[in-house]
Order: sequence, then structure tokens, then C-alpha cells
Amino acid sequence: MKKTRIAAALLLTLGLCLTAALASGGDGALLSLSHLQGAFSQSLDVAVEGRLEAMEQSVQAAAQARLDAMGDNLLASSGQSFAPQPTEADLKTGDVLTGSTGLSVIPLAGEVRLTITSGAVVDVTEGREVPSGQTLALRHRYLAAEDALASFTVVSPTAVVSYEGGYALSPSYGDPDYFAIARALRDLGLMRGTGSSIGEGFDLHLAPNRGQGLVMFLRLLGEEDSALGCTYAHPFTDVPPWLDRYAAWAYQRGYTNGVAPTLFGTEQALSAPEYQEFLLRALGYSVAGVHDYATALERALDCGALTSREYEMLRSEPFLRAQVAYVSFYSLEMPLSGSRQTLAQRLEEAGALPQAQLPQINSPRLR
Repeated sequence: MKKTRIAAALLLTLGLCLTAALASGGDGALLSLSHLQGAFSQSLDVAVEGRLEAMEQSVQAAAQARLDAMGDNLLASSGQSFAPQPTEADLKTGDVLTGSTGLSVIPLAGEVRLTITSGAVVDVTEGREVPSGQTLALRHRYLAAEDALASFTVVSPTAVVSYEGGYALSPSYGDPDYFAIARALRDLGLMRGTGSSIGEGFDLHLAPNRGQGLVMFLRLLGEEDSALGCTYAHPFTDVPPWLDRYAAWAYQRGYTNGVAPTLFGTEQALSAPEYQEFLLRALGYSVAGVHDYATALERALDCGALTSREYEMLRSEPFLRAQVAYVSFYSLEMPLSGSRQTLAQRLEEAGALPQAQLPQINSPRLR
């Protein structure tokens, strides 16, 4: 079809040129037939070809734009959005990511459960179909196959998911948003994360260790700067460089004697009662000489540092960095023992907190 148009244009142009030449009335004005069939014909062919290709590209671009607009309208009408490249989301218990054919999902942290309404979902990493109801493996890529409709539901306190393609995200309500709480603590300079590459570096899905707990404790006491600047020594042989000054300060102040004469126990898991004991000391409801951590949760409940649901959560659920962020944040609004001054107000007064007014977060407290 394109060559036919080119030939027609060439004949028309040739005819016009011959007519013009004959009308001039002189042999010298006539174009030679060999010129018309040679260089002139070739240049005209190239010009017409370029013009037609430009027109074709313009038509294709306009058609693609209309198709893209129709796709966007279709996604919008179905309540879906589209992620053209891998996108990371920080999620909480009950959040649901839903999608159909072409949606790609990679769980990076936490626990995510698959529900298949129709079609199939393939574990691309292992090359097999995945049954509905299964908790997905971390760092495996899952793809919604042809005619599929699937939901990915968070069943752990926090999760980090990477997704690409058409999706809809339905947030849950009623459960704490631990990522929002961690961001608020970061804005206050109290939680800085581990520096990992997922979940904004907070690693809320991991269990805390004694070293991390000690750092948070000294920050809540308003003594971090003093610790970092101290020249004290300590007897511990298992303290890494990043914890060295904190451990020396805490040892000399009598906050810790370690787990053995020469061992601090940096990498040992920190329990909920142990960390709550730290918070009770920061609030003035306990002192450094108390070594019976077993009753820390009960004492925190009695003095109002914990609500009844928080007490049950810490007693019955695994203690994670998510819970460290949670109890630390709400301890800031707790009045100190024998005072109307809150912990946040004391830290602001000491210059260890930029403001006593806590950031507003869209997360309910467990009551």
C-alpha cells in the first residue's frame, strides 16, 4: 500500500514537471527523461517515504496514547492503580494488596498470606503454582497468572512488600501502625534504624538485642551525648565499636553489669520485661539496683505506663523492634513518678529532644 502511494505521487509529480517543461516552449527548458528517471526520481522517493513514515509514527503515537488512557480509565473504574516499576510498601497487620493478571509481588519482611479467588499464582523463583492460604516465602517473586485474581494479606505486626503491575491496597484499621510510630521516633531523634535496605532501615520485624535496648534506654534518659563523649572503661569483651561508649557509660553509672563478669551479651535477645524495666527506670518508677525483671510488666501496668491491652500484647506476642518503638513512643507522654512533667518534657528541658509535643500519627493506641 505504501509503495502504491509513492508511485502515484511520483507519477503525478512527473506529469506536472513535463507539463511545465512543455509549456515553456523551448528545448533548453525541457528536463531530460534520464534525469527524471534517475536522481530526481530517487530523491522524490526518499522524500515521500520519509513523509509517510512520519505520518505513520504520528498515527501510532496517537493510538498508543488513546490505549494508555483507556487502560488508566479501566484501572480507575476497577479501583486499581498501576505501579510501572517495583514499588516498596511498609504494611501492618490486616493490610491487603489485591491484583489480577500480571501483578508481581515479592515479600521482603514479615508474613504475607495468599488468597486466590480465581486463576493461579506462580512462585516464579521456584517455578511452581502456589496454593491458596499459604504464607509466602520471603524474597520469592510471585506472579498472578492469566485470569487470576489474588489477595496478599499481612498477618504479622509489620511487613515490607515489593509489587509491580495493577494493584489495589486496602489498609486495615484498629491495629497499631508501627512504621508510623517508628517514623515519629526518628523525627524526634530517638530511633535511627539499623541501616538495612528495606523497610526504611527500621527492621521492625526483627527481635531486638541487648545492645539495641541499651542505646534506646540511654536516649530516653537523655544521656546519649554524655555516653558518646565519655572516656570510661568497661570489662566487656563482646561489645562492638558502635556500642563501646554506651556500654562504658552504662557500666560506670551502674545501669548494667552485663550477663557475666566480662560479657555484656550484646547479641542476646532482649525480652519485653527487660526493656520495660529500662522504661520504668527512665520514668522514675524503678532504680538501677533492681534485678528482678520478671515483674516489670505488672509494675508498668500498675503505675499506668501500660494499658491492659498493651500488657496482654507484651505477655503473649513475640517481642520485636516494632514493640520497642511502640512502648518507647507512648512512654514519652507518661508523667514521671511523683511529677506532672512527662518524660518528653523532661527530655526537651534537658536539650535531648527537639520538642515535647509528640508528632501526630494515624495509629490507635491499644487500650
